[in-house]
Amino acid sequence: MISVSRLLNGRQEGGDSVRFSPDTSYPKVLVFNVTKNCNLRCEHCYSSSGGGHFQDLSLDKWLKGIKEASDMGVKHILLSGGEPLARPDLPLIAKEAHDRGISVELSTNGTMLKDKLESMRRYVSYVGISVDGPEPIHDDFRGVPGAYKKALDGIRYSRDLGIKTGIRFTITSRNYQYIPHIFDLMREEKLQRVCFYHLGYAGRASKGIDVSNEVRYKVIRQVIELTKGLDFEVLTADNPVDGILIYHVTKSDRVKELLMRNGGNKSGERIADISPEGEIYPDQFTRIRIGDLENLRATWDNPTELLTKLRSRRKYVKCSLCPFFDMCNGGLRGRAFSLGDLWGRDPSCYLDQLLKGESLV
Repeated sequence: MISVSRLLNGRQEGGDSVRFSPDTSYPKVLVFNVTKNCNLRCEHCYSSSGGGHFQDLSLDKWLKGIKEASDMGVKHILLSGGEPLARPDLPLIAKEAHDRGISVELSTNGTMLKDKLESMRRYVSYVGISVDGPEPIHDDFRGVPGAYKKALDGIRYSRDLGIKTGIRFTITSRNYQYIPHIFDLMREEKLQRVCFYHLGYAGRASKGIDVSNEVRYKVIRQVIELTKGLDFEVLTADNPVDGILIYHVTKSDRVKELLMRNGGNKSGERIADISPEGEIYPDQFTRIRIGDLENLRATWDNPTELLTKLRSRRKYVKCSLCPFFDMCNGGLRGRAFSLGDLWGRDPSCYLDQLLKGESLV
């Protein structure tokens, strides 16, 4: 992730200790996709969840995984899905992680929060609710009328419980123009974090609904302008070129130093994803198996060829001669992989837009 608010406004957050940590011997963040069940059917769902009933992996396997994660020094577990709140024993998973000193964060569509969050409020440090734009746009994306109103009710309920609450927004060709609406909603609801996700091409999310790189450049310029002087956390995810753009805008040595410490994309190193079936992937979008939940720690102690290459990807990524590679690390491999070349250039790299008639240094 790129902390736009840290780079622009100097706002420090708890996640900075992970974002700027040089230690990648084990991941510091694990995404636990604890179920494939979901009450919505979102157009851009990277796990193709919903549309039927799926048998969840047993509770014992997730609890064993949490114990191993704790032993590995994992700092954050993000509970996702599907819709994680569709899993009745989710509070037990959250409690186990919390009791072992791991920060628990919940990624949800928000529609079930009023019924489910009370039982796990003590164990959750952050709730991120997906919003795709104004009500008609959101409901169309989510495939269920009324999803927006329920998500907004969930946002307010989580906030009023005293839990850090924020919005997750995925940038697509159908909603990018509503980013000012999201900033307005953040202020109106007095929320604490917003994260703008670049589209990952996995599951039902395809390149066909992504923005062009010309639009992407303009969108992130807009996010930067709207972030200046704000008193809440603003992040972007899954495209480290955003950091390079901030460096270009600020010409700040402090920003450059932070980006070098961040090191760009660290899929399979700083972060990893565990699917509802218990398979481990470098991240939510790079769908190449590197291990399984039953052998969580062994996945990094005895790495696959892919994981070994990810740790030294400069040798393999075709854009590694780029002068900004140390700030980017080749971007999201999952997008390149979806187009047929794991080590090819990330198609969402918009450095060409930056370089048009301007110098980056």
